[in-house]
Amino acid sequence: MDPFPLVGQRSRVALFALTCLLAACASTEAKWSPGQLDQARIEKCRLAERAYREETPDYPGLRDDLAKDPVAASWFVRMLIRDLFTVREGRPVSSDDLLRAAAKIENPVEARAIAEIAAFGSAAVPTLVNDLLRHSQPQPRELGIELLAQVGRPALPALREMAKDSEPRHRRAAARALAAVGVDAEVFATLAELAADPEFTVRADALRGLREGGGAAAAELLRRRLREDPDPFVRRQAAQSLASYAEVESANAIIDYLQRCQRELDPRGEETAQDSLRALAGTKQVRTLAAWKKWASTWQPQPK
Repeated sequence: MDPFPLVGQRSRVALFALTCLLAACASTEAKWSPGQLDQARIEKCRLAERAYREETPDYPGLRDDLAKDPVAASWFVRMLIRDLFTVREGRPVSSDDLLRAAAKIENPVEARAIAEIAAFGSAAVPTLVNDLLRHSQPQPRELGIELLAQVGRPALPALREMAKDSEPRHRRAAARALAAVGVDAEVFATLAELAADPEFTVRADALRGLREGGGAAAAELLRRRLREDPDPFVRRQAAQSLASYAEVESANAIIDYLQRCQRELDPRGEETAQDSLRALAGTKQVRTLAAWKKWASTWQPQPK
């Protein structure tokens, strides 16, 4: 059954496209359901979508009314997500920040849908987490991370709960979404727990999430994981993140890591160490271990 008797042929076709999209992207896992729309909710969603499409002055009030109803809000947020998928169809999907930024072409439909999802706030979180962040495919997960970052702190309780999930993929997604919301003391505490996760990919994503904040506690955690983590991939992530902390202690930790990589014949780790040290030094020059030690002995990081 078409969940909304939408206004006009364009709207009916659009929601049919959403239904097809969700079916095509469906995971093999049991699908989450926000609940079924009864006739009263269908009517509220229909009126809100009409106001949204036509940009009438009564739309914000209709949206705020929907946000009070978890079932209706979830279905309306799904409609907005469909708008985003439609706009972004064919764009590259990547977790790389630069590629993601390059892929974003300003589009009024896209910008408005993102703004409206953010306006739903905590009412949007169940749909963003269960439809997108828990999805088995990367494109929905990437979109979920992006949109949860737009929602911000209201998403934190659900993300902290997801960080305890038994599925490592879900813990990884939670770590990335938490970092995207912003690393304060509360988020850092959860990322620190994930940095000790039994699954190495979860630890790696938790440490990667500390590139954009966390202060002295994050720097110390990264240095410790760089020394102690048993997995070389995780150590590389720690070294990359430490490049964001312009401190002599971090430089020396990466130099020690470089020496270890040379001793253990780990060329990928050695390359990562060189990249991180060059970032700290603000140079493109690859240096010997002795040269890096000499540099660190006189380096005076500039406060940001």
